[in-house]
Amino acid sequence: MLRSLLAVVALAACGADPAVDDFAGPAGGDGKADGPGEGWTGVGFGVEYQRVNTGNAIVIAYGGYTARLGHAAAWASELVDVKLGAADVGQIYAVQGPADAAYDGREIGNSALRTHLATIDDGTSPIYVIAHSSGSYVAHELLGQLQRAGKSDVLSRITYACLEGGGAGLDQDIVDSLHAITFVYAHDPSLAHGYSQNAGAEQGLAAQYAPHATAYDVVVPATGCDDGAGWCMHDVVVTHRPHHAWSYDLADDYTDFVDRPLTTEYLDSLVH
Repeated sequence: MLRSLLAVVALAACGADPAVDDFAGPAGGDGKADGPGEGWTGVGFGVEYQRVNTGNAIVIAYGGYTARLGHAAAWASELVDVKLGAADVGQIYAVQGPADAAYDGREIGNSALRTHLATIDDGTSPIYVIAHSSGSYVAHELLGQLQRAGKSDVLSRITYACLEGGGAGLDQDIVDSLHAITFVYAHDPSLAHGYSQNAGAEQGLAAQYAPHATAYDVVVPATGCDDGAGWCMHDVVVTHRPHHAWSYDLADDYTDFVDRPLTTEYLDSLVH
């Protein structure tokens, strides 16, 4: 049921209006039940920060539904190690997935992230926002907060990659204020039915927000996904070879990249 909900939300919920601000999180929760380990600093519910090198550019990685903080942190760190570190990214925010696929709870601490960001941002370096699946709704909440706060200087330095996500919380003004935005899906040409679950949604969003927005097709043959397994292909935007041939598994696909290459090619034209 929840997997079906994500597909419906990604395809049909583009007009929803997110709350102006998130709240601190569930009563008694601190977002650290599954923390990412040493070296990370808690920022708000479901959000952790780490400086990993001397680079001043920033990446904010939003995990999808079911992703714990440790999962998102492992994925974010791998993105820096493999690709973004060479582009001067030295500061990481890892954000856990929302508690429900549509992010109805608005529980993630984006307001706290925004406040913390103002203390570490040098005002000139790029900011990369990368959101997978329903983590896109959480990312859009942050972008909306920045827009309402009049932070055009921050938005103009944000490059946003929406990986198999939805459109709720985006609008034309937000999209046009960003440095760049791309909607990413995946395709395995060795399969007769080898497209990722939300490929149509990504293509539609790119067309809706063209010409500023683009679509990116991650083409990977021999992914190991079953023919027609759109939810396995859903994670090919994270790793070229997901762990399960029939479905997504963020616990493994975000954390284990041994003989399973990290997907980064959509960043080639975005890094600046």
